[in-house]
Amino acid sequence: MTKLHWKSPGSRLRKFVSTILFALVLVALGLYATGAFRAQRADTHAQPQAGQIPAPKGSAIAERVRVPLIEAAVGTVRSRRTVEVAAQVSARVVRILVEPGQVLKQGDALLELDDRELAARLGQARQVLTAADSAILGAEQSKVQSTARLEQARTHVERMRKLAADQAATTEMLEAAESDYVQAQASVAEAAAMLAVSSAQREQAAAGVHESEIALGYATISAPQDGIVAERRIEVGDLALPGRILFVVLDPAALRLEARVREGLVGSIRAGDTLEIEIPAASALVKGRVTVVLPAAESRSRTFEVRADFDAREGIHVGMFGRLRLQTGEREIVRVPAAAVVRIGQIETILVREGQRWMRRLVTTGIADSEGNVEILSGLAGGETVGISG
Repeated sequence: MTKLHWKSPGSRLRKFVSTILFALVLVALGLYATGAFRAQRADTHAQPQAGQIPAPKGSAIAERVRVPLIEAAVGTVRSRRTVEVAAQVSARVVRILVEPGQVLKQGDALLELDDRELAARLGQARQVLTAADSAILGAEQSKVQSTARLEQARTHVERMRKLAADQAATTEMLEAAESDYVQAQASVAEAAAMLAVSSAQREQAAAGVHESEIALGYATISAPQDGIVAERRIEVGDLALPGRILFVVLDPAALRLEARVREGLVGSIRAGDTLEIEIPAASALVKGRVTVVLPAAESRSRTFEVRADFDAREGIHVGMFGRLRLQTGEREIVRVPAAAVVRIGQIETILVREGQRWMRRLVTTGIADSEGNVEILSGLAGGETVGISG
């Protein structure tokens, strides 16, 4: 028996709708292929349509250029003339005359120590010198008297010898005269020796006075050079001891960067080379002259210390972080005028002309140079026309 298959009206309707939709899709694909859906190109002299980016005030070409390949060696700004001021004598601090940051001239007083003990030592030394002067005076007088007696004894013995020769004087009288003459010679020699001893004692006493005067002068500690007070390490009432650092005075006008350079690059650096120094905190790029390349590497980091002197500039201070820029080769970059980059928060964009339209493109920027250009790390390949809105 033949089976009859009955189709419901709903099934036939779904099949009809599917056929119609398939036909519409085919028609749409055909129209898209012929360009029917593409927007007509806008006339360059016409006003921008709603939603279209207006043309910028100016434009530039994104250039592909070769620039030096730079490696930075980090370091710290130091003063070329830094002096640690220490005490020369032991005494209590009674007065501090300067504070950190104060500008100094050479010879300006920094602090005063208790000088009573030092003054007493100077007084004692002067008394010893006075006593030595008196001893010299006494020795000189004794020598004068001994010399006079020696002259008298010499005259007497000569007369006795003549009388003895004429048998007018006895032998005993001649012997007595000669004995007096010998004693007078001994007295002169003794007086000369005492004078020499007294003179030596006076020289020693004079040296003691000089040393005491110098020590008393150390009670007032003065600036050894022009500069600025960088540190103060003592308070009133503290005991200043010989060798204890009291102040650090530096010259802020004579600066240098002490950088650590890896061992693979240090061989290309010589004293006298001119290198760029970057101070990020001061937004400064200065020229520095290499003065010292220490011959020994730091054992842990395998880096060498390189010192480069540079002229002081406003905003650069001792202790700041810096970079010594070393050229190791060249690299190719894309750069555009910095004014072409628009920053909104952390997002950086550039207007790029595509045909007759301007489109906004996301980019990533790198290092800016001193000529007003900035490196584009991503977003441009070079040769594009970019807009500058001003």
